[in-house]
Amino acid sequence: MRDTEVDPPALRRALLELAPWLAGTEVGPAVVEAGDCDRCGGAPRLLPLCGPVSWTAVCRDCGLALGEDGWCDGHADQGAAARDWAAALPDTWPTLVLLWWLATGELRAIDPTARRRTDFEPLPAPVRAALGTAD
Repeated sequence: MRDTEVDPPALRRALLELAPWLAGTEVGPAVVEAGDCDRCGGAPRLLPLCGPVSWTAVCRDCGLALGEDGWCDGHADQGAAARDWAAALPDTWPTLVLLWWLATGELRAIDPTARRRTDFEPLPAPVRAALGTAD
């Protein structure tokens, strides 16, 4: 999927209607640099860390696995809130994060065959239309 097939403003609107958490200012894809998890490399980044670990940002699963070790003592409450937020995300979160980065220009293209958990079929028609994949 190349950026020339995508209508970024329409995609942003459709994604925010579907998943307003994408534009969060504390955690989420708008807060971290686009890319794969610093710990596992297999899912998009979501959670910025400040703990005694060497990683800068991790995916949902790694954030949950790290627990309080991902955040310094001074940010323990924010870390707990971030983990609670991440645990409540829908199963489609990796796809939505990648599409958000595509819509915001942080990614120029997505190769869905290279992503293990990317599946565009369950997405609502407005999102597929903005991607140029609607029937």
